[in-house]
Amino acid sequence: MNASSAANASPAPSSSIQRGRLVRDRSVAERFGLRLGEMYRVAYVAGGADARRVSRSLVVFEGVTERRRWDGATASCLDFALPQGRALSLLGHQLVDARPAGLNERGQWVLLAQDQAARRRRAPRRITPR
Repeated sequence: MNASSAANASPAPSSSIQRGRLVRDRSVAERFGLRLGEMYRVAYVAGGADARRVSRSLVVFEGVTERRRWDGATASCLDFALPQGRALSLLGHQLVDARPAGLNERGQWVLLAQDQAARRRRAPRRITPR
């Protein structure tokens, strides 16, 4: 860094970094209201920056664990189990949406939060007489 860019660069105040960290400390499980042993339909980001995609799966929430990253730092992971028994482990920033699911009277998995789905629907178009 040369002298002119060093003079223009302003140091980041430490108080703003701490405030941002306090907001992030709220766990992802709390933010989405995840409960152990409950079934959810989760939407999560997968893939690299050049081929990013959103996937959706029906899963059972199994808790939060600490895993070690490649660089040696630890990261909180959300652990889920797919209905076939396979494990799905996601980092907090990968989770996009989690909606509770349950079995209906026909034995099919359905989303339980129907009031949210109704709010997202478009209003019916009005037919105007000509």
